[in-house]
Amino acid sequence: MSGHVLGELTTEDVAAADFRLAIVPVGAVEQHGPHLAVLTDARIAERFAGLLAERLDGTALLCPLLPYGLSEHHAAFAGTVTLRPATFISLVGDIIDSLAAQGFDKVVLVNGHGGNMEALSLVARDQRARNGVRVGSLMWARLAHDVCAEGTAGSAYGHACENETSLAMVLAPELLRPDRVRAPVGARIDVLHAMPPRALVDTAYSFDELTPDGVWGDPRSASTERGERILATALERAEEYCRALAKEPPARR
Repeated sequence: MSGHVLGELTTEDVAAADFRLAIVPVGAVEQHGPHLAVLTDARIAERFAGLLAERLDGTALLCPLLPYGLSEHHAAFAGTVTLRPATFISLVGDIIDSLAAQGFDKVVLVNGHGGNMEALSLVARDQRARNGVRVGSLMWARLAHDVCAEGTAGSAYGHACENETSLAMVLAPELLRPDRVRAPVGARIDVLHAMPPRALVDTAYSFDELTPDGVWGDPRSASTERGERILATALERAEEYCRALAKEPPARR
């Protein structure tokens, strides 16, 4: 058993420990094209969070995975299970409320799904105002954005693509169907540019409007070497952030 994994500790273990922050992995259950299983986002978040907690030398309490997220934009594809935004925000907020009641004033949400990001930002703002908890939300794709941009097939990538498939090869190889990796099927870049200026207008699209097979990118160029580079970069930056967060004074309400 590990001394920092909440699910493996007793209540006395937790009470006696001196954790500086809590880590909560958050994912999604949604389609990832023909070659990745629907639990990809959740499994990546869970295993990334586990590696991050290990690097923090037992100073972080690793909480169990919250597998479901906001995937309504993938609902046209079979296997997708989503929460409503209000449900998701309340659920994550309740988890942090529980941690705050036990003295945790710093929480890191390790997010595995891009569709969760805006909601997690709202959770962080609410927790700061209500509980004085400093909440950081991080995702591997943003932490290693520069590495992800290297060697991509084009500007359209970000879901079941060369980057996510590469990371899955390293963190969740059991979820990959290598024989089903194939050329992307008509990703519609024109849809994203239908309402310029794109940088100033936020428009919601369903994923089936963008790509018929649920893939946004070209997974054929995925590799374990690419996945290792993405993982190493994201972990290093996540660790640096967590160590800095742990040293910050309690937030004022």
